[in-house]
Amino acid sequence: MEPILTKQEIAELLAAIRAGRISTDLIDTDRPWPPRQATPASNLDLFKVYERFRTSGELRLPNLDIILDSFARKFSTCLTNVMLRNFGVEREDIATTDFQQSLLDLNSQGAVGIYSISPLKYGCLFHFDTLMAFTLLEIMLGSSQSNEPLALNRNLTTIEISLLKSVMDDICTELANAMRPVIDIRVLLSKVENNFRLVSIVEPDTEVLVTRFNIRLAGELCGQMRFIIPYLTLEPLREKFKALATITQGANTWTDQIVQETMEMETLAVARSGLVDMTIREILALQPGDIVDLQYNPDQPLTILVEDQPLFQAIAGERNGKKAFHVTGTTINRLGGIHGNT
Repeated sequence: MEPILTKQEIAELLAAIRAGRISTDLIDTDRPWPPRQATPASNLDLFKVYERFRTSGELRLPNLDIILDSFARKFSTCLTNVMLRNFGVEREDIATTDFQQSLLDLNSQGAVGIYSISPLKYGCLFHFDTLMAFTLLEIMLGSSQSNEPLALNRNLTTIEISLLKSVMDDICTELANAMRPVIDIRVLLSKVENNFRLVSIVEPDTEVLVTRFNIRLAGELCGQMRFIIPYLTLEPLREKFKALATITQGANTWTDQIVQETMEMETLAVARSGLVDMTIREILALQPGDIVDLQYNPDQPLTILVEDQPLFQAIAGERNGKKAFHVTGTTINRLGGIHGNT
């Protein structure tokens, strides 16, 4: 975009128009356009396309998404077990804003739980929007499974907030379990509010991380939950979050275990000198002393089959008084065609 003119430049432009130094007539399209200056460009590293914008919490705190995805899976299982319905929780994004704006974005609707996180400072918030809150309340009060999620256009009552506390209490356990790879914390629900003017855990201009979760019931969207936590709460753990990927990778040693166990498995190896096709009638007609022609050239190498798959070529011989073969290379023909099989 072109830069905006300053007040002085605008005044000079108007003066030039009044003096007739600048024409206000339409540009003659028959005249060639003056050459345009090239717009400066910068190189784009395609290997960094995964990096988020500066407004993303994933860029501010690496590997935070791993913890939040783990929490989403755990809380999804918890809702399913408690409500006896098929719930799903999906993380949508991680944004950064100030604390005051994060509360304004809630539009004074739904319910917000205030949590303490020991030994971390400042605590955190979990917000249930109106659709999610009333969906959970309908299920808790015994609605049939055929009822669709309903978002009423009113604030939650004191009794309804009290009912939601049981679900918000479950968040304590699931959040602590999700954070365990980074730090052991004790999460406690302090209170649940529907008057967001009474919610305050940090100064209004303090930077916070806001994570949105989509809540689905039987595959259908039934509300949204937000997780609000001050950046200063997690900033002391930045190095531990960085090392989280290494820890996770090192813990997944099952692939190495499978490879190790596979190397110890026993398999059948056969040295085949030839191959012949015979009908059942020909096999039943065999008598002692009959000769079966394999059409095999003794000067040609043997085919080594591993579990009926030809893999190597070898030369037959003896070693220490026992039959042996010497591997000379790999085979290309799957059924040892070099032996003249019929």
